[in-house]
Amino acid sequence: MVKFIHRNMALLVALVMTALAIAGYNTISLLVRHHHAALHDIRHVISVLVLFGIFYLVVRYIQALPEEAD
Repeated sequence: MVKFIHRNMALLVALVMTALAIAGYNTISLLVRHHHAALHDIRHVISVLVLFGIFYLVVRYIQALPEEAD
């Protein structure tokens, strides 16, 4: 059973991420339709997530660099 789950993990992750994307899109659409000021806050959240992703990638890149041997 563990091998089956491990082998099909990409399919499961794709399914879960698709469901989350659809639910998030519908939630944001309803929120913006009924609360116009929320669009400004949503843009801030998206900006913070993008910055977090960039910082994370920079840190991972620095960690992946080989150490200097003296």
